[in-house]
Amino acid sequence: MPEPIKEKHPKITYADLYQLAGVVAVEVTGGPTIDFVPGRRDSKVCPREGRLPDAKKGPQHLRDIFYRMGLSDKDIVALSGGHTLGKAHPERSGFEGAWTKEPLKFDNSYFVELLKEESEGLLKLPTDKALVEDPIFRHYVELYAKDEDAFFRDYAESHKKLSELGFTPPRQSGSSSKCDTKASVVLAQSAVGVAVAAAVVVLSYLYEISKKK
Repeated sequence: MPEPIKEKHPKITYADLYQLAGVVAVEVTGGPTIDFVPGRRDSKVCPREGRLPDAKKGPQHLRDIFYRMGLSDKDIVALSGGHTLGKAHPERSGFEGAWTKEPLKFDNSYFVELLKEESEGLLKLPTDKALVEDPIFRHYVELYAKDEDAFFRDYAESHKKLSELGFTPPRQSGSSSKCDTKASVVLAQSAVGVAVAAAVVVLSYLYEISKKK
């Protein structure tokens, strides 16, 4: 799917392209605008298994996973709100179904549904339930359920923080070398050019999902 865009904009790395596609996906489905800074490098080394959350576990597991990344309880809950989009697939996670009634719309309905005792037909994983069972997590769930603007603001901040782990954005100060500055400008221009193409790809993907529902 990303190859036509990569061929047209060879200066952008796959790492930047995937991050940019995620940013565009959130925005075109109604979510907040997330600040995107290009400059990530591709790697051929795969991280070891077990670095992502296990959906079958509880609050302490979520903290163990995300605290080591420098993320906070607020970040954990805000990022969990990304489940407002899409659905789980049994062949990938062992779970099946959408978290919200409109899985192609980015809003705060994930948190609204979490606070309902029964959400008929909608998915609630152990890690989802942990957000309302833990008092600190629940504070943010209740806040985001009633204040979508607060959720959008915190989600954009947490998404950017997560997307820049292990990545130092190119310097833009006067102390940057001419070579560094020129490379950053070229890459930034490529990123701007690819945004529209990425949006088309994301929308096409979401459309295909909606046809299969």
